Amino acid sequence: MVMDLRGMDEDPPSAADIMLSVLKEFRVADTEIAEAGAAGRAALYQGLLGDRRCLLVFDNARDESRIAPSLPRRGRGMCVVTSRKALTGPRDVRRMGLGVLSAEEAFAFLGGMIGQERARREAAALGEVALRCGYLPLALRIAGSRLATRTGWSVRRLADRLAVDKRWLDVLVAGDRRVSAAFDLSYRRLTPDAARLFRRLSVVPGPDAGAACAAHLLGRDLSCAEGVLGELVEAGLLDVVGDRFRLHALLRLYARNRLEAVEGEAGAERVRAGLSRRLPDTTAAGRWFAASGGVPASACIDVC
Repeated sequence: MVMDLRGMDEDPPSAADIMLSVLKEFRVADTEIAEAGAAGRAALYQGLLGDRRCLLVFDNARDESRIAPSLPRRGRGMCVVTSRKALTGPRDVRRMGLGVLSAEEAFAFLGGMIGQERARREAAALGEVALRCGYLPLALRIAGSRLATRTGWSVRRLADRLAVDKRWLDVLVAGDRRVSAAFDLSYRRLTPDAARLFRRLSVVPGPDAGAACAAHLLGRDLSCAEGVLGELVEAGLLDVVGDRFRLHALLRLYARNRLEAVEGEAGAERVRAGLSRRLPDTTAAGRWFAASGGVPASACIDVC
């Protein structure tokens, strides 16, 4: 059984709603459910799963409180839960982070959508499409859908449209599916500080940033910035690489668009200018420290 838990909706189903849906899907009589009442529904649910060999897929969960009571506690029943955020609460579960695909996997994925012959014929262009999608499964699916439904298009035509990074989010649309719409769902649930930091990280030069840079962008102390970075990681909007934090290329573009939309072009320029003024100071401090016999500047100075 697959159930969409609508984790990004304003009013997603509660744990009681989830259990009731499963009971009805497995054709438990309404009279039996009514006799159990709200208090006995959990026991009825767990008894059902304990007696059956089944697989439940709870897709797009919001938080632990809505799915923990619904996890099988005994028997042969199994459950797979997907979520846009890290669910750290449930115990005795196996967690698996799903990142982007490899270049080979992305090419094979697109080839499966548009046909292997077409993929082989325009392999170079298809590789460029995959690269410009950042190997992100959702972006690849949308790009593949565009190519699959536009059989008169060459793959090169889409690759060229994606060549200009400012157009990526406008091009990655297929029917009612938009990459930016998926990002909207996560962005709108952020706290104000997290949303502001997410937007402002788009101005950081280079592929990643450290906590000190985040503190500067927020105008907060280091401890606060680390907490906000953690929120963005849990929301699936930042990747962690060692002690650095990285925005996916498509998320960086989305964040840049949000920065200009929320803080205006003048506000975005002030953020860039403030960070630019900080870079020479921290770089100079790093050179001074290294020249004084300390560790190399790159190891101790968080420039950005």
